Amino acid sequence: MGVAEPSELARRAAAAQPAVAALTLDERLARAARSRTALAAAGERVVDAAVAEVGQPRRFARRELASALGLLDALPTLAEAIRPRRVPAVSGTTELEWAPYGVVLGWHAANSPVWVPALVAASALVAGNAVLARPSSRARATTGLVLDAIAGPWPADAVVVADLPGPAAEPLVWDPGVQAVVTHASSATCKRQLAGLGRAYAEGARLRPYIPEGSGNDAMIVLAGADPERAARAAALGGFANAGQLCMAAKRIIVVREAWEAFAPALVAAVGALRVGDPDDEATDVGPLPEGPARARARAALAEALARGGEVLVGAGERGAYLHPTVVRLPADALDVALWREESFAPLRGLVVADGPEHALALANDTPYGLGAAVFGQGPEVVAGLRAARVLVDEGPLYQDPLLVVGGVDDSGMAGARPKLEQLVFARRVHRAAGV
Repeated sequence: MGVAEPSELARRAAAAQPAVAALTLDERLARAARSRTALAAAGERVVDAAVAEVGQPRRFARRELASALGLLDALPTLAEAIRPRRVPAVSGTTELEWAPYGVVLGWHAANSPVWVPALVAASALVAGNAVLARPSSRARATTGLVLDAIAGPWPADAVVVADLPGPAAEPLVWDPGVQAVVTHASSATCKRQLAGLGRAYAEGARLRPYIPEGSGNDAMIVLAGADPERAARAAALGGFANAGQLCMAAKRIIVVREAWEAFAPALVAAVGALRVGDPDDEATDVGPLPEGPARARARAALAEALARGGEVLVGAGERGAYLHPTVVRLPADALDVALWREESFAPLRGLVVADGPEHALALANDTPYGLGAAVFGQGPEVVAGLRAARVLVDEGPLYQDPLLVVGGVDDSGMAGARPKLEQLVFARRVHRAAGV
C-alpha cells in the first residue's frame, strides 16, 4: 500500500508504465492470464475479507469474485477490438493502432471491492497503461488483496495503490502524472471531481479522459406475457443482493396493470423468502446495513413514502442491525418522493402500477439516470425506447456476462456500455506513402 504523497505515487506508476507499454498485446494478455490464476488462488482470502470488512454476504462475495475471474477470462476476446489492423487509404497504407494513455487512476467504491478494481486494473494493464488505484477506505484490505494478485506478473509499480482517505486522494484526479481517470462512485462524487478537473484545466492542466461510473436508479419493467415467477425472482435478487447496495440493482419496479394480479403474490413470496442474517452464513441473502448515510436516507425515504400513501407489500422494516427487504407500492400522485426519484442504496424499493407499455416506458425514462433496465414480457417498443446503456430482456439486472459490459449515460456516466479496455486507449493512425 502506498504511503507516499499523492504526486509521488503517480510518479512511481509513470516510471513503470513504459515497461508495460513495451510488451506486445499478446504478451500483456499472457500476463493477465497469470493474474487470473493468482486471483483464483487468493479467492478464499478475498471472499473472507469482503465478508469481514464490508459485510458482503458470503454467497454474494463469491459471485463478485466469479465476475472478476470471468472478466479476466474474457480479456482475449475484448482485446481483439484494440489489435492493430490496416484500414483503407487513398494511397499507400494506413495502420490503425491503439496507444495507452499512460497512468490510469482507478477510484474504487466499497460496494464492489473485488470486481471493480479487477475490471479497471486488468483492462488498463492489457491496454498498456500503468495503474494508480485508490480503494475505498472501507474496503482497503479486500481491494488490496485483489490488486496484489493482479499486479504479481507485471513490472514493479505497474500497479500502485494509494491508501489515502478521499479528501487526500482526490487531487490525484487532476495530478499531472495521471493521464486518465475511471471513477466508480456516486454521481455527486463524480460531479465534484469533474468540477475539480475544470478548475485544474483553467489553471493549465492537460485534458484527460474522465470516465465516470456513477449512480443508478434502474427500472425493472414487468409487461403482459411475463413469467411472473421468473420476474419475481429477478426482482428479489436484482433488487436486494448485497443489501441493495449496487448501482445496477433494480431500484424501481414498474408493473403494467395486466400483469399485476399474477406478479404481486409471486413478488411477495420471492422477496419474503430472502434470508436475512449473518453475512458469514452461506445461506444468507441479505446482510446488515450499517448505520450511516445510506441507512439514514432509507429510513427517511420509507417514512416519506408511507406518509404519502405508500403501501408496504412485503418487508419487516428495521430490526436491530438489519433493514429487511421491503417493497412499497406508491400511488400515482407520490412519484416525487425520494424512494422513487433518488437512488436507494439500501434494501428498500418502490413499485408503481402502470396503465400500459407506453406509460411504463415513460415512468422508466423519467429519471436523470441512464445506467440500466430490465424488461420482462412482450414489449419490443419498450426495449427500443429505454434510455439506458445496459438493457436486459427476460433476464435479471445482475445477469453475469463479462461481454455485456456495464456503463451509463446522463447522470450515470458518459460513455455508455463500452468495454474499459477500449476506453483506456486512444486511436492512432500511421500512414506510409506508396513506393517508399
